[in-house]
Amino acid sequence: MDAKIINIFLAEGVKTFEEMFGIKPTVKEPHLLDVHAGHQWEITGLLGITGDCKGVVGFRLHKTLARKMLILSGLECKEDELEENEIALVTEFTNIVSGHAVSAIKDQDVDISPPFCVSGHNHMISWPRNIPVVGIPFVTPYGPFEVDVCFK
Repeated sequence: MDAKIINIFLAEGVKTFEEMFGIKPTVKEPHLLDVHAGHQWEITGLLGITGDCKGVVGFRLHKTLARKMLILSGLECKEDELEENEIALVTEFTNIVSGHAVSAIKDQDVDISPPFCVSGHNHMISWPRNIPVVGIPFVTPYGPFEVDVCFK
């Protein structure tokens, strides 16, 4: 996988998080994911990339951070709508980060699929086979998140 693409997603993840929530996340060392191992995340926003570059992007976090993001976004909702709105916010954040990153990849023709979310403790994601998945971890005062990228 081209390090340039990883750096674009890293930069767009930080920039979008700052713009949407007023928090500067700290980037940790990117790593290869073991897609067969369990994980800590409770919500994952996903979308597919097609065109010259093909792959999947995931935005993964805990419900605690999703709730704080919802509060910081200024969106008001009823108590019984919180979880639904957290998932909608994660989906939209995934879409925005990926849209900005794809726009920054100027030398390739790429398109993104509509985003969707998977939730639940240790939920399963079927990552593409034989393509490495790079996790880009971030830390915030309200909890960690990770942007995972997998491109061919």
